[in-house]
Amino acid sequence: MKTLKNIVPREIQYSRRSESGSALITTIIFAMVMSMGLAALINLLMGDWRLGHRMGAHETAFNLAESGVDEAIWAVLEHESHGDWISAGWTESTDGNFYHREWNLSDFTTSDGESFLLSKHRDGSFRVVVEKSTGPVINIVSQGVVSAQSNSRENLEITRFIETQFRRPNPFVYGLVSVSLLNFNGQPYFDSYDSRIFPYDYSFGLNSGDNAAIGSLSTILSFLNLGNSTVKGDLLTGATNDGSDPADKANVSGEVIWGFEMNLPEVVPPNTSGWSTSL
Repeated sequence: MKTLKNIVPREIQYSRRSESGSALITTIIFAMVMSMGLAALINLLMGDWRLGHRMGAHETAFNLAESGVDEAIWAVLEHESHGDWISAGWTESTDGNFYHREWNLSDFTTSDGESFLLSKHRDGSFRVVVEKSTGPVINIVSQGVVSAQSNSRENLEITRFIETQFRRPNPFVYGLVSVSLLNFNGQPYFDSYDSRIFPYDYSFGLNSGDNAAIGSLSTILSFLNLGNSTVKGDLLTGATNDGSDPADKANVSGEVIWGFEMNLPEVVPPNTSGWSTSL
C-alpha cells in the first residue's frame, strides 16, 4: 500500500535528473577550458624560457668575442716587437698578411681539474684574426661562439662578431705641431722610431715607423705648406674640410685630420735686456 510520503511526482524526478546532467556537462566544459588555458600558458612560459636562453647565449658569445679582442691587443703589445707570435700559439696565414688563433673553453680546467664549460651542456670558444701591419692602425676581427655539446639534445650555435681597429700607443702623440704657419722647403723626411728595436735606417725603411703626425692649428689651410716632404704619419690641420688635398706635393702615408684642435701654452719670449752677446 502506497502512502503519501512514497509518492513522488514524475515531473519532480525528471527535473532532478535534468539538473544533474547539466551540472556534469558544465563541469566537463570547464575542465576542457582550463586544460586548454593551461596548455597555452605552458607553451607561453616555454617560449619565454627559450627566448631568455638564446638571449643569454647571444650575450655570452659577445663577451667571448670581447675576450678575443683583449687577447689580440695584448698580443700586439707583447709579441710584435719581438716577433714571437708563432711561439706564443698564433698561426700565420698562408698569404702572410694575418695572424689567427682559436681558444676553446673546454681546453681550460678549473682549480678542481674539471673542464671549464659555460653550463652543463654548452661549450664556448673565440677565434681572432689580427692584421700584420706596420702602420699605426691594426685591424682586428674576433668571433665568439656558444654551441651545444655533442652529447646534448639542444640544437644551438650562437655566433657574434666584433670588428675593430687598434691604434698602436705612441709615446709622442704628435711629432710636430705649429700654432700658425708650417712651411717646409726641400725634401724633409718625417718618421717615427722605436728605440727598443735596433737598428734604424730611414733610407732602407728599416725600423721606420708611421707615427710621425705633423700639422698646424691654423684654420687657414694655406698656412700648411709641406713642399716635397715625406710624412710617415697623419697630417693635422685646424681648417675645415673643403674637399682639397692639404698634402699637395707631399707624400703623406697617414690620414688627414681636419678641424684639429690642441691647447698649447703661450710661449713668452725671455727678457734679454742687458744681455751681452760678446765673447
